[in-house]
Parts: sequence; C-alpha cells; structure tokens
Amino acid sequence: MRFLLAALLLAALAPAARATGEGDEDAAAPGLLPAGSFMLFYKTEGPLSFVAMTPKDRPKGARELGTVKGSSCQHGLSIPISADVRGTSISGAYGDGSFAKAIAQIKKEKPEVIGIYDVRTDMRVLSILGIYKKLCTEVTARAFAAS
Repeated sequence: MRFLLAALLLAALAPAARATGEGDEDAAAPGLLPAGSFMLFYKTEGPLSFVAMTPKDRPKGARELGTVKGSSCQHGLSIPISADVRGTSISGAYGDGSFAKAIAQIKKEKPEVIGIYDVRTDMRVLSILGIYKKLCTEVTARAFAAS
C-alpha cells in the first residue's frame, strides 16, 4: 500500500519537475486576437513558428550588424450591445502581426541585412476596457550583412 501511495505521489509531482519551456513546442499559441460573439470583420495574421539560424549557421565572412528589432501589430474593436458583463458584442479585427512583417520592418530600416540569427520574440498586449485591443509581435535578433 505504501509503495502504491509513493508511486502516485511521484506521478503527481513529475509534470512540475520539468524545466521551464520544456515541451512548449507541443502547444503553439498562434497569437491571434480572439474573436468576439458577432464578428463583422476579421482579417489578421499572427505568428505561429519561426525557424531561425544559430551563430554557427551564419555564413563565413559575413559582417556583423549587431542587434536589430522589428514589430508588427493586430488591432481589434469590440463594442458591447448589452449591459450584461458577459453580454454579446459586435467586433472586428485587422492587422498583420506576423513574423514576416516584423522582419520586413527590420530589412526596411537596415537594407543591408541579408540574414538574422539568435532570434527572440515577445508578444505585447494593450487592452482598453476590453473594447480596444492591440496585440504586437516583437522580434529582436542579431543581424549580418554580406562582407
């Protein structure tokens, strides 16, 4: 009986013992603005995954450009049509919050960039009373140019 209880205790504690970030690849969060109850318009793009180079993948002779940053955002508007807290609303969303747009911004600011590595991403959310929402994808990376 004690063996069974010890095994149950260990089984219950096992998920908490894994490292932070371990297994995250199984649960992708696409980063799209949530849809409201009556969606009138919805045209957004958001990040899902991005495969990036590491420092060792950088071409030989490439010129280091340092850290670069880019961002892309989605915007949403949700207008309540009842006084109830859980009431229905009419909503819409628009914007390109994708990695592609954030990287395009980096290349626009620094046209000499031919590649990036050591990529880090963040999501920034702004919500005003749940009526206006802004979801931004922020990309920070190290860039390189041709020699």
